[in-house]
Amino acid sequence: MLNQLASIAKIPELRKRILFTLGAIAIFRAGTHIPIPGIATEALRNLFEQGGGNILQYLNMFTGGALGRGTLFGLGITPYINASIIMSLLTAVVPKLKELQQQGREGKKVITKYTRYGTLAIAFIQSYGWSYFLVRQGMVEGSITLFFITSVLSMTTGTVFLMWLGERITENGIGNGISVLIMAGIMARFPSQLYSTWVEVNFGNVSPIWGLILIAVFIVVIAGVVIVQQGRRKIRIQYAKRTAGRKVYGGHTSHLPIKVNQGGVIPIIFASVLLSLPMTLAQWAPGLSWMTRWVQRGSIPYLIAYVLLIVFFTYFYSAIIFDPNDVAKNLKESGGFIPGVRPGQSTVEYIQSILNRLLLVGALFLGAIAVLPYVFTAISGLTSFWLGGTSVLIVVGVGLDVLMQIESHMVMRHYDSLTEAGGSAILGRRG
Repeated sequence: MLNQLASIAKIPELRKRILFTLGAIAIFRAGTHIPIPGIATEALRNLFEQGGGNILQYLNMFTGGALGRGTLFGLGITPYINASIIMSLLTAVVPKLKELQQQGREGKKVITKYTRYGTLAIAFIQSYGWSYFLVRQGMVEGSITLFFITSVLSMTTGTVFLMWLGERITENGIGNGISVLIMAGIMARFPSQLYSTWVEVNFGNVSPIWGLILIAVFIVVIAGVVIVQQGRRKIRIQYAKRTAGRKVYGGHTSHLPIKVNQGGVIPIIFASVLLSLPMTLAQWAPGLSWMTRWVQRGSIPYLIAYVLLIVFFTYFYSAIIFDPNDVAKNLKESGGFIPGVRPGQSTVEYIQSILNRLLLVGALFLGAIAVLPYVFTAISGLTSFWLGGTSVLIVVGVGLDVLMQIESHMVMRHYDSLTEAGGSAILGRRG
């Protein structure tokens, strides 16, 4: 481990990228502690502590606690996530956007521009809605008009700045910038959650043996997430030989990799948000209080609905981002085929059958990860259990991406050094 860290430190470009990323994360964390003037922070903190599973607590997780503190980066990067998801859905149903997606880099630039505009609009709407909610809850001190102007401008600008900062991390740092910021926000809450668990085990009514079991469960969950996130089903592709002049092209074998977890963390996010909406309505609308017993987090109906929604959104999101018809069409046009399977509709059915089985495995795994905190809490009595499905998947997935980019930079540096050494040797012989 120390040797690997020393190797990373010796590569100037990689060292600069890592330091740039750490600096950007430090700026992000500093902004999550700059409060917006006029908010009664103590009352806001009590609101989140008594949330009981509404949508505010879910959004607070993605912002690293910034929303619950009423700070400059209170919205975090969630408007950008919402805009990206909306653009992904629209790309599948709007022909113009689908054409842009198929145009390569230039089309991607246009879609990115639309996503930025969407982020700005969503951030403005969410910041206004959040400010209006705080006013209705009586958590504003001083002039309401001045608070509206300050809050909306501050939170909208904060989100746009984070979007820009994430793009700079992607360009000059390590990993996908937006994902790195989300991971930083989630991991910022881990120390306090670990401390709460330690206090509960040592000074509460929970047996210390559950602390050891928690560590074992943590290791198993991380290993399972890594296996599923990296899992691929490789379909063998054979390319036919074709002659052009005196050259023969094709005739080689390749593979079509299909991921086990096609949607990543998106199905859990969709299911969690959808289930948190009834709880939010039940808490804020007295006439809907009867819904509480059906959507209470951790209840049997809640867990059953949670798993079913995760399975549904796994298949739904996969149908949007992966089309077997397009894959079969591209294979046919490039002269490729699956050995033993006829091109055309038979290839589509073959790929779809494999995809359905993989999606079932991925959906069941996501469901198990999602309900694990509730099951473990009910069995052990640990109320501060922090192995949430969404947070673990994001942290592990982004961590793997960062490690793979670091490794690719080290491999490139290794080959560069070999090339430089070979070039020096050739120049030496010429001299």
